[in-house]
Amino acid sequence: MFGVEQCSVEDWTSCAIFIVICIYLTIRSVKRMQYEQMLKIKHGEGLASSDIDLRGSNLIKLVVISFLGGWVSGALGLGGGSIFNPLLLSFGVPPPVSSATGMYMIIFSTGASTTTYVLNDMLNVPYGMFAAFWCIFGTVCGMIALDKFMKKIGRSSPLVFLLAFVLGISAVAVPYFGWQ
Repeated sequence: MFGVEQCSVEDWTSCAIFIVICIYLTIRSVKRMQYEQMLKIKHGEGLASSDIDLRGSNLIKLVVISFLGGWVSGALGLGGGSIFNPLLLSFGVPPPVSSATGMYMIIFSTGASTTTYVLNDMLNVPYGMFAAFWCIFGTVCGMIALDKFMKKIGRSSPLVFLLAFVLGISAVAVPYFGWQ
């Protein structure tokens, strides 16, 4: 892409620059979030009981698992939500917030994949638009139905079971279809 030969000096240099930028942005983002959390604690406002404590072992666990989860989901083609939703749930984040966070992350990974395919002229745009329309339609309908169902029963546990079910299907389907 862009006339850079694979495994050339320029290719490795661009990868190294990308990694350095990612590390810098991670450190800067963590420090910013820690500062904001410290202000919330200091002033006693805006801190939810489900906010993740960004200190000590929690921070290390979050960063390490996020890195490994991102690497695994990128290497295997899994959606990031199948890795990060259980992680967020393990930190005590409510299921609706965990699900919404997963959907937010998907925007960026899907955007990056789409850009890569467009730049390599490997995307059938009319088909992509058709699929995008039905995916958005299905997502909105599913979220509305799930929200109504959760309000009706007064619990968020169905979302946890749904996420576990999707993760189970992904764990079986990705290796099976990737093998063929």
